[in-house]
Amino acid sequence: MNMNKRWISAVAFLTPIAFSGAVFAAQHRYEVIGEGIGHDRNEAYEAASYDASRKCYLSWGRSTQEQTILVEQEQPDTGYWYVKLAEGCISED
Repeated sequence: MNMNKRWISAVAFLTPIAFSGAVFAAQHRYEVIGEGIGHDRNEAYEAASYDASRKCYLSWGRSTQEQTILVEQEQPDTGYWYVKLAEGCISED
């Protein structure tokens, strides 16, 4: 009788873990590229950051908030700033 109680307890404990998708979910880390143009550097950075976050979200991912600026320059012909950045993104199966 005591062995049956242990068996039932073990099964009751392990069943939710066995059927939990989180246990078997694989995480995929990748980078998305965001680009933005603005009147000043900050406005261009905000636009590029929004673009990258949007691309991550639309691919069913979540942002890691880690960003690397790839290009940051003022366009001499227009006077506008251009920013291109890479942002970390994680998605799960």
